[in-house]
Amino acid sequence: MAGIGYSVGKSIDDFLIGDLNGAMLHACMAVDGTSKKTHPEMYRHRTRFITTLRENYSILRPMSFPGLDIEQIKWPVKISADQKPDEWPDTAEVIYGVHRCAHGHGYDLPEGFELMPDVLHGDTNSTSLIAAPGSVQISDRVIFGLLAIAVLAPVNHDLSTKDGHWLSLNHIQFIINEWWGKRDEFLAIAAPHDTQRVNLDLGNWYSQVNSETQL
Repeated sequence: MAGIGYSVGKSIDDFLIGDLNGAMLHACMAVDGTSKKTHPEMYRHRTRFITTLRENYSILRPMSFPGLDIEQIKWPVKISADQKPDEWPDTAEVIYGVHRCAHGHGYDLPEGFELMPDVLHGDTNSTSLIAAPGSVQISDRVIFGLLAIAVLAPVNHDLSTKDGHWLSLNHIQFIINEWWGKRDEFLAIAAPHDTQRVNLDLGNWYSQVNSETQL
């Protein structure tokens, strides 16, 4: 089975040829492996993945959702058959329930959840988000937020990937093979870029989501 370092490199390679689906798949795989190492006591795959994302919102937020309070936002979308009408997923649950599960099981990504190609199109100044009742499209910056979670995890301090790959935050470059496991050092640099956190009140959309719709 391919390891975390391979998944990180493959994600970036796929992104560089314009394959956002492949890049997102391998970014999720890198988080998968990281979550298993971080939480071996957790049996359920879903629980490990979502817990790891929530524990690393301080990385994911500035990298992928700058300015948004992703700890508080609940998205008016249905991501599972077991979901109750008044229980809406947070960002970690959407990433797992939509993106990780679709790509991981070889399904087509549901319409209305496609990634917005900000980085792919060279936009360094804005982060796109399109939300509507029953759907939410997030920026392709999420790929690099997920990769950062894997790379910076202390449990991955001894890993490596291809030379020459890097991540960036507001034009600050982080050479991946120099940053494995350095979560605390990254957070000290990222903190000044993570001061604004806006909550989106989408409560008036909830009643418009068909409770029978399933992904």
